[in-house]
Amino acid sequence: MDNQQYDNTVVTQNQVGRQRNGGVWVSLPVCILCILLSCLFVFMATFVSLSLTMKREINRAYGEAAKYEKLLEVAELYEQYYYYDTDDKQAAERLASVYGMAVGDTFTSYYTAEEWQKSYETSMGNAIGIGIYVSADTEGRVVILRVMADSPAEKAGLMQGDIILSVDGTLVEKVGYVAATDLILGEINTEVALSVQRGEETMEVRVMRGQYTPQTVFAETVTVDDTLYGYLYITGFEGTTKSQFISAMNELRSEGAKGLIFDVRSNPGGELEVIVDILDILLPEGPIVHLLEKGKDPFTYTSDDEEVNLPMVVLTNDGTASAAELFTAALKDYEKAVIVGEKTFGKGCGQVGRPLSDGSVVFITNFLYNPPFSDNYDGVGIVPDHEVELDAEYQSVNVLMVPHDKDAQLAAAINILHEKTK
Repeated sequence: MDNQQYDNTVVTQNQVGRQRNGGVWVSLPVCILCILLSCLFVFMATFVSLSLTMKREINRAYGEAAKYEKLLEVAELYEQYYYYDTDDKQAAERLASVYGMAVGDTFTSYYTAEEWQKSYETSMGNAIGIGIYVSADTEGRVVILRVMADSPAEKAGLMQGDIILSVDGTLVEKVGYVAATDLILGEINTEVALSVQRGEETMEVRVMRGQYTPQTVFAETVTVDDTLYGYLYITGFEGTTKSQFISAMNELRSEGAKGLIFDVRSNPGGELEVIVDILDILLPEGPIVHLLEKGKDPFTYTSDDEEVNLPMVVLTNDGTASAAELFTAALKDYEKAVIVGEKTFGKGCGQVGRPLSDGSVVFITNFLYNPPFSDNYDGVGIVPDHEVELDAEYQSVNVLMVPHDKDAQLAAAINILHEKTK
């Protein structure tokens, strides 16, 4: 660049456009005008952009609304002709609860804000009630299947096998099983009076409702020819299951159990993280489950090299589902366990809870999960290694109502386990 000499002439505000040291000097009014024009240009560009965006959103909204044109027509007809007043809030609640089923999501579920809060607290070990598992017998009576440890029911003296005849003076046979179980529920620190039949005796038991930890793992021992085995019934894979499972396993192994029976009959499943943690305890190093989630790359949960080296049997039936099926499939894939009982339900997909604006939650089928090495069992189920049915008289009742000495599936599991340890 050539060297250029400048004189000492003063550049005033009116000398617009005169160069000095390669720059341009501009007067203040022109600067203000340029700034205003720039702002106007930005405003117009933003306005046009927002207008286009808004137009697209409006068109999208009209498109979405068109999908529900028939539903809107029905709603308008009810608004115009229905004799009774309509509760729009209740209608919206019920429609939200069935939407998933309407679009074909078989495993969707919906919770109101209040229902979700209670469900979440229960899964985290903060349940309120008396702490019993119950079922209806063939006569529709309320039968206690399990009494949870350290629960209000246990403290009041209720026992497995007790039959509840009335709740606060209301006869079960009069109101039915469902209504009777609803009556047992209630607020913390309130009392419920139960009339209970135990064998030939009838007694009155008063229970103070309180907080308890839901028990999902029930463990006991079985002895055959002086050989001790551990039996664990798992009701579900919830927030409290891992710690209870570890505690039960440690106790059984310390007692000298030579083998393990895991009973996941009628176990509907539970939380993915819980089942992964439990399988990590049992399995050798390798994959636990392969997750196929919509919009994401496949992901594999893996196990470390620590494992439980004991013979195992898993008991299943057509109520064994979801995470309980993964439990079964993973132990089978690694040849860690023999499967005994009936073909499982067939649910190899998972749901994720999404909160709504009012605090309610809808669970949407969002992913598939494949066992370590075998195929996905969704809609197919898992066929046991040894198919065994219960005796006819017990096929239509809750499995927890089957006495151990009448349980053909459990007997088969014990025999197979005993043969493996000889």
